[in-house]
Amino acid sequence: MRHPVVEHARPGTGRRRILNTGGRAPEVNQAGELRSARVESLRAIAALAVLEGHVYGVSVGFGATAYRSWLHRALLGGGFGVYLFFSLSGYLLFLPFARQSFGSGQRLSLARYARNRALRILPLYYAVALTYLLVLRAPGIDWVAYLLFGENFSGRTVGQVDGPMWSLVVEAMFYLLLPFLAFVLARLSRRSLPLAAAWLVVLAGAAGAYRWVAYLHAAHPGPLVEYNLPANFFFFLPGMLLALAKVAGEVPAARAPGRFVVQAVMTDSRVWMAGSAVLWAVVFYRYQWDLLAGAASFLLLGACVLPLRPSAPVRMLGWRPLAVLGTASYSLYLWHLPIVTHLGPRALGGFLGHLVIDAAVCVAVALASYAVIEAPFLRWRTRWGDTASGPSPAPTA
Repeated sequence: MRHPVVEHARPGTGRRRILNTGGRAPEVNQAGELRSARVESLRAIAALAVLEGHVYGVSVGFGATAYRSWLHRALLGGGFGVYLFFSLSGYLLFLPFARQSFGSGQRLSLARYARNRALRILPLYYAVALTYLLVLRAPGIDWVAYLLFGENFSGRTVGQVDGPMWSLVVEAMFYLLLPFLAFVLARLSRRSLPLAAAWLVVLAGAAGAYRWVAYLHAAHPGPLVEYNLPANFFFFLPGMLLALAKVAGEVPAARAPGRFVVQAVMTDSRVWMAGSAVLWAVVFYRYQWDLLAGAASFLLLGACVLPLRPSAPVRMLGWRPLAVLGTASYSLYLWHLPIVTHLGPRALGGFLGHLVIDAAVCVAVALASYAVIEAPFLRWRTRWGDTASGPSPAPTA
């Protein structure tokens, strides 16, 4: 069998480009590490969706107009892109643990895991937090809460400096929980892939039920519920299930008794993407059904990372500009809202005028932020997992 030829960029250059993978899913270079271009494109789509939702909300003052019709709710609903981010984290970060327990058995270093997570989120988080704390100079803001990732635990601090930061606190909670969850899951399932998947489905049901009762149908959920991990944990689980499906396709059939179930649903990726689009449309129809965003993320991400029959929509996610923007999506996500809020009243042409101007400014800021703040720290990370669609090693989130 002919082996795919991969063009490796020189490590440490920080150059970001799509690489020729000889028929394998395309990859993009991020600060000297190879990453799945399709996954990075999904990051870009999620960040751009959140940006668009906030631009639309600011342009209409987040008033009743934003909910007038399905189209208006769809425009405002770009903010649901955060749930795609959560699913991506569930897949990318759990995949190495899943391979350790249910696949190759390669051991992971928890110290390296912690170091990589810290280098990934802390430098940019503190750069953004300190910049906006100094610039906005909001009276009475508790700096300690922001510097210690504690802004989600009080209505006085959550969303007061930079709204999107709440999800970083949730992500940090998931980072801390994941090693323990992976250990317990391996013990409960006795390293059986079907049993592990069943336990994750049960956990998803419990997490979804908690969100439904404690947040979606509670009269006054409050920030302790709305902006913390328990009410958002459900959205990480679709990605974790995909990680198990990925591993099931990699190990010999004798070691994965339930592999035939995975193979049975390996169909045209267009079916998965169409199903995702339908579910997103339903979520925009009624926001209270946002649990379906988890299923929509499962299908969208699965179309990109599982060995489905290829299709034009999935191949389009290898588009170089989109994948390159995906490498800077973290910067785009964290910097954009105060910029949009400040520029919105000054933009011309209504919503479209706001969107063009705000997107251009925010993307430029994100790319500069990536180059100056993110990339130097990302070069320090060592690869420890896989995000590519094939079995060859590639770095994680």
